Amino acid sequence: MKIVGHCIVKNEEKFVWYAINSVIDFLDEIYIWDTGSSDETCKIIESINNPKIHFEKKGICTPLELSNYRNEMIKKTNADWIFILDGDEVWHKDAMGEIVDLINKNKNSIDLIVSPVKMLVGDIYHFQDEKAGRYKILGRKGHFNIRAIRNLKGLKVEGIYPNEAYTDENGKYVQDFSEDKIIFAKNYYLHASHLKRSSVENNKFKYDKGISFPLDYYYPEVFFKNTPINIDSIFIPQDFKYTFLSLFFYPLRFIKRRIV
Repeated sequence: MKIVGHCIVKNEEKFVWYAINSVIDFLDEIYIWDTGSSDETCKIIESINNPKIHFEKKGICTPLELSNYRNEMIKKTNADWIFILDGDEVWHKDAMGEIVDLINKNKNSIDLIVSPVKMLVGDIYHFQDEKAGRYKILGRKGHFNIRAIRNLKGLKVEGIYPNEAYTDENGKYVQDFSEDKIIFAKNYYLHASHLKRSSVENNKFKYDKGISFPLDYYYPEVFFKNTPINIDSIFIPQDFKYTFLSLFFYPLRFIKRRIV
């Protein structure tokens, strides 16, 4: 089954090299469109010499235009499945391998693959409490995202970022498909959405205490590859200021997550 990646980025210089290289070997092609980065994101993407990558600089766009770009990507895609990647997501090889295996095993009998995710907070050594996860699908709630969608007839994106959603030709949200059309993957990926991902903006940086990974935890293989250009180390632990502020904010978040 042919799998094509879709990735839209803006100011993701710290993780984008790792994100792309953690999935590229498992995809047939990947469209990467930049929407106005002012940091080193474009330079880093252009340094990845791989014919599978179709890179375009779209320039600064509105939330509506961002949703329209996703529909343009769908129209350009000649593949059985679409894989969705953010510029701050890094995958283990076994997690990507599972996605490919599920697609090839089930072929056209399923329409959606949902993957669990560890939301990093503070640094790459800590992740967010599962209770903080707000995504809901098939009665489940937590940290997971739709990451593979069968290229259905009439597939499109409706709504405006960040509230857009994939729908079928009848306008039905893919997350509302029946249980027999959705598979939950077992292996998770790492998402750096709450970390500082760029030198020019704070993105969605969040103070949160987090849970420590085990001392023997093995990070995604791509973290140990040599990068072709200068990229700041991702192995720097949170500083004292972050630790102090996270301890201040965390009790309120802890209570809220168990009430809401």
